[in-house]
Amino acid sequence: MVSHQKTILFCSLIRRRHILLFIIAFIIILYYCTSQTSPSEVFQYPCYMDSLGESSIRGLERLEDVLLSDISPPPGKSIFFHETKCHSTDTPNIFNLSARQACSIESAALNNPNFQVYLLFATPTYTSDDQKNPILDALRSYKNINLRYLNIWRYAKDTPIEEWVKKGDVFQSKFLTEHMSDLLRLITLYRFGGIYMDLDVVVLRSMELVPLNYVGAHDNVTLGNAVISVEPIGIGHEISELFLDYYQKHYSADVYVSNGPTLVSHVVKRFCNHTSMKQMQEDPKNCRGFKVFNETAFYPLQWPQWQHFILPEFKKDTLEKTKDSYLIHFWNKSSYKTLFKVGTDNAYGSYASANCPKTYAAAAAAGTDF
Repeated sequence: MVSHQKTILFCSLIRRRHILLFIIAFIIILYYCTSQTSPSEVFQYPCYMDSLGESSIRGLERLEDVLLSDISPPPGKSIFFHETKCHSTDTPNIFNLSARQACSIESAALNNPNFQVYLLFATPTYTSDDQKNPILDALRSYKNINLRYLNIWRYAKDTPIEEWVKKGDVFQSKFLTEHMSDLLRLITLYRFGGIYMDLDVVVLRSMELVPLNYVGAHDNVTLGNAVISVEPIGIGHEISELFLDYYQKHYSADVYVSNGPTLVSHVVKRFCNHTSMKQMQEDPKNCRGFKVFNETAFYPLQWPQWQHFILPEFKKDTLEKTKDSYLIHFWNKSSYKTLFKVGTDNAYGSYASANCPKTYAAAAAAGTDF
């Protein structure tokens, strides 16, 4: 009899334990279904997380979320830059840009005063009440420069790549900063249209009257993704969807260019039904109105020649090669470690003094190399 009672008690405890485990599992599932974050967010890269309830820390003010701000980017009338580094979560990420990055943004704003220019951080970013940052002051002096951040999961919501982002495959990348940038520029263009630019360009002239829907050739084979323009509707939106579709179907965590220039080249050539760069460049009708600029427009110097921008002996030749360019691309992957003194008689200094004068002056006053 006692043995039977013990058996009943044991079975009862087992059932209760199973019920308790079921309840715990249900709560966990419910949490992930209703939370602002996803499992990949929690366990892999907390630097990309945010909390909507903590918009400021004592002495610090967080940049506005671009999707939650009262002022949204005007569709088709905005230029976008992204900063996608994953910063340490030990301390708040305080706004910081190199002089070259700031030059990219200022040059876009200066030469395109009727466009809104957005710098979007992929991690929560703060400014300090007592922060002395001449470069930040230079950018804030422009009425058409907007500093925002974005939450990756909210940003992908209601786009064709939402479910793929939730899986967290992008976080397996060996080149996370670059592949995150490759992804976010495509989501940005899908959401707003307009123009995307890398943070290692200097804009040399206005692009306001250039019809949207274009990319530029690196060479006779490859298209670049440092500059992409699409309309927010029509074929621009169509090609934005094709970009996102290709990204998730052919994503490679191990190859640096596969989600960038390779993606753009494949999608545009297929969209245009051409493999000949020359045919795509000569007649936009071949691409249903989507334009492919030759390399002079955005990539007048190839990456092995990046030093020509900063070596004085190449100044005259480089300025001649770029006289018809809309902008120059400085190939940051190769050039970021090589700085020069403000005032050096080189091509880059000529571009900067004319197209990002406030940033150039701020760097000079601070004794910062460019």
